[in-house]
Amino acid sequence: MLAVAARAELVTISGTDFDLTYDTTKLGLFGAPSLAGNSIFFTFSGFVAESLNGQGAVTQNSTISGLVLTARNGFQFGELVLVELGDYKLSGAGSRVDVQGRLRAFDMSAPITTQTVAALELEPGSSLAMANGLLHEWAATARIDGNSAVQPVPSVFGVATNAIQARPRALGVSIENQLTAYTEATSMGLHQAFIEKKFAGVQMLVAPVPLPSTAALAGAGLLAGLGLWLRGRQHRHAKAA
Repeated sequence: MLAVAARAELVTISGTDFDLTYDTTKLGLFGAPSLAGNSIFFTFSGFVAESLNGQGAVTQNSTISGLVLTARNGFQFGELVLVELGDYKLSGAGSRVDVQGRLRAFDMSAPITTQTVAALELEPGSSLAMANGLLHEWAATARIDGNSAVQPVPSVFGVATNAIQARPRALGVSIENQLTAYTEATSMGLHQAFIEKKFAGVQMLVAPVPLPSTAALAGAGLLAGLGLWLRGRQHRHAKAA
């Protein structure tokens, strides 16, 4: 039987200062994005890694690519802030979980020489080490601005340029994610390592002249709003318990 490749379908939705176009064949576990204002949201279903009773390392990988942000009204991209939320549970000695990822952006008119990357990092106050058999929340962020690292390119392609500094009209974006759960084979008794991703949001600052202070406020506003969301979830969990 011949395998039939999925046919790409491009979908475009409009926000406040840019249009988002995505390829339905490149969504991975993220699913179709939603766009509100200048923020893109993904709500996951089934992005989980779980290891039980000495199963060793269990890893779940997913990448969403093919996202294109096209600025409107003469605006420019100033900063991208990725926020991810989830929960985890550790039971038994030697059980561990981990979350890693990359946020990547590039100018669609020069995709090779403007590859700009930021690593996903746990927010202060988030821990992946509470091994008491209860569900705990975690939050992680990645941020790309005009000072973010650029991936080196061979000299034949020219000089690498930060994607934000390139002032692109159309910005390509991808998000790479990895969840890992681990239980030791030598440990005795019931052991469980479970980690799940529940939400991801990318907020874009778009401005005629990207101002660092304004960019910081935009990122802080998104984090503050998500902090309230997290506290509400924790309160609901506590009431349910």
